[in-house]
Amino acid sequence: MGFKQAQEPQQEEKQSKPIKEKIDRYKPKNIRSEAENDYQTYKETGDWPQRDPTVVSRTIRLLIAVVIIFLILGILLLVQAIGG
Repeated sequence: MGFKQAQEPQQEEKQSKPIKEKIDRYKPKNIRSEAENDYQTYKETGDWPQRDPTVVSRTIRLLIAVVIIFLILGILLLVQAIGG
């Protein structure tokens, strides 16, 4: 039992590093620098860098889901306000 407890923090440490790297990507300074790099590339080549198609499709699906949810909530609120 003591041996397993001694190894668990090492495993957590290994797992926390990739998570920290994923979180760092969304910090404002990193987003800003990525946007500046994209703009510099655009100025030099005239083309925007291509994004991963899976990320684009997930973003579009999420956007559609959010719009549908707000439409449903808006319709329900309107029906309730009318007194239905």
